[in-house]
Amino acid sequence: MSKFPSADAIASMVNSVTITMMNVKFALATTTQNIAAYRRAVLPIPGKVPVVVVVMGDEASCQKLGARLFSMDPADVDVSMMEDTLRELANITAGQVKRAMSIDSALGLPRIIVGNEPWGRPDNALEPIYLRADSEDIRLEVQVVAAAT
Repeated sequence: MSKFPSADAIASMVNSVTITMMNVKFALATTTQNIAAYRRAVLPIPGKVPVVVVVMGDEASCQKLGARLFSMDPADVDVSMMEDTLRELANITAGQVKRAMSIDSALGLPRIIVGNEPWGRPDNALEPIYLRADSEDIRLEVQVVAAAT
């Protein structure tokens, strides 16, 4: 298995989805942005060394991304649409991570974790990668970590 993608590579993977589907481009941001956990999409990639992709945003960011994905006003985006948006981002990002790391396993299904509920983040996980789309003030946290075994 290849090593984990760099922060720049993961940002590029996320952007390949968000630019095409939502016309939103992210850049790496500092870890001090303190994203308030609203929803997380957690998607396992099984294999010899299991990997988990996590995409998380605050409520306003999830609402703005949902509005972009569903081509509607942010006020009309409900919780299920926000969750679908996070699942879609996690699913497509995980597919790219799987390819980049040469993992020969099927993807699992993304599950939604609400707020600060624990999701099984291993103690030895890499630091989260923070992304921000300044033009829309949209903030995401993306993690690609070795799953606890």
